[in-house]
Amino acid sequence: MTRVVLVRPWVDARAGGGCCGGEVSDGVCLEGTHDTEAVASDPVGEAYRRLRAALPDVDVQVVDAGNTAWLLPSTFRAVRRRAGVAAGLRAAVGSTTAGAVLVDGDRVGDLGDLGPDGVVAAVQRALAATG
Repeated sequence: MTRVVLVRPWVDARAGGGCCGGEVSDGVCLEGTHDTEAVASDPVGEAYRRLRAALPDVDVQVVDAGNTAWLLPSTFRAVRRRAGVAAGLRAAVGSTTAGAVLVDGDRVGDLGDLGPDGVVAAVQRALAATG
């Protein structure tokens, strides 16, 4: 199964955001009210939703750039199987770049540069190139 990883860009996270939860600019609701959902203001969430809709058979993951304990070995293993140790090491080093879009370990773009629609197009191009 193909795996797409969206490495969350650095944000000004506050209490309640978590490592992969994104920005929580209004803080945590403590009075029993619920903040409105931030649909369009989160490019990672929007890219995730569009990828899931366009490519339902693809495993899409959102990972914090600081999660090197997962990113480095998973990227290395995915690329090493196809392209060898040196390529796996190069891919692993680039995998922790905030905003990276990875398809089976290969970096296909940057979320900030591509935007949600561009992420879907870049992933589709990468999948078409691999057959």
